[in-house]
Amino acid sequence: MQRIGISEGSRDRASEPGAYLVPPRWVPVTTTVICALALVDAAYLTYGHFAAVALTGCPSNGGFVDCGLVTASSYSHPFGIPVVIPGLAWSVVMLVLCSTWGWRAASRWVMRARLAGSVAGLAMVFYLLWAELIKLHHICEYCTVLHILTVALFVVIVLGTALGVPVELAETEL
Repeated sequence: MQRIGISEGSRDRASEPGAYLVPPRWVPVTTTVICALALVDAAYLTYGHFAAVALTGCPSNGGFVDCGLVTASSYSHPFGIPVVIPGLAWSVVMLVLCSTWGWRAASRWVMRARLAGSVAGLAMVFYLLWAELIKLHHICEYCTVLHILTVALFVVIVLGTALGVPVELAETEL
């Protein structure tokens, strides 16, 4: 019987004590679902941007919820790059890092990249919320869904990392 997050290769690579932390079982599944939802949302926002179509269910009438105004603003193109491009790339990378494979990887670099990616996503959310609420006084509901997913992913990654137990202790719990 094998606990999620432990593979034979991981045991071999994690020779030093505490080198590999096994998260609670719910963490890899939860982060994979969150990242998959974020990827779908980011892909739809990217499609909407490049196809120049109105996003389904999102009004563009000048009200508080106005996706067209938000996604076409100068704040959605920092350094001349539409935020949908790095947003889609971030979603793909985080899906890989937060998959069950990513959580099983014994490399500390994967753990650090996953945590750094979630912090970078959170920083981008703060920038976009500042732009939407303070500068534009409008929000995009699809962007807001992605913001909520990003914050939730950060919380789950931090909890999963903090609650992880060394592989040696996880093996004794089996």
